[in-house]
Amino acid sequence: MDANDLLMGGGIKSINWKDNPIGHTVIGSITETPKVEQMKKFNSDELDFWPSGDPKMQIVVTLQTDQRDPSNEQDDGKRRLHISPRMMGPVREAVQRVGAKGLEIGGRLAVRRVGGTGAVGDPFTFAAEYGAPTVDPGSLLNGSGGAPAPQQQAPMLPPAAPQTTPVSPAAQSLGITQPAAVAIPCPAGMDPEKWALLPEAQQRAVLAAMAPPAGQPAPF
Repeated sequence: MDANDLLMGGGIKSINWKDNPIGHTVIGSITETPKVEQMKKFNSDELDFWPSGDPKMQIVVTLQTDQRDPSNEQDDGKRRLHISPRMMGPVREAVQRVGAKGLEIGGRLAVRRVGGTGAVGDPFTFAAEYGAPTVDPGSLLNGSGGAPAPQQQAPMLPPAAPQTTPVSPAAQSLGITQPAAVAIPCPAGMDPEKWALLPEAQQRAVLAAMAPPAGQPAPF
């Protein structure tokens, strides 16, 4: 039990199979490392033992489910699943089917009551399915244990229209008929990417506006 659960008089509710019919299913993600504890006798706080004297043990798994108690506003859906010896077989087979080594935090576990009344001589029977937690391969590479940080991509900018200069007669004589691209240099203090997006006429207008009076040096 969590310290605050004890302090506030609450705690995580245990899954009750007796009050639910055959077919009742509990599905959830494992939120804590499964624990092992000794079972207690039915309707008693007395610890239970096998005829051999060995303690009867069970696995306690905390699941984050979609279940909510409408009378409890603090119910966050967490439930304790007590995997008794009779439930261990189906759960073990479910884990083996997916090739997992055991129940892990982040794994998804589903358990369904498929038979039995819970009375002496007619115990509950169960079926189970398990989904192992998925791991992002990228998280193994960056050593962070979590999802890799998204890469910032440079914004896609439309290509700048090439600036051209007329073809000279000498170039034409050599078979050059396409005008050569000549980029107008970006003035100091302006963003080169934004400058490249401006039409040539606007670039020349900006340069003209920035030109110093006659007799003063150019600022670029």
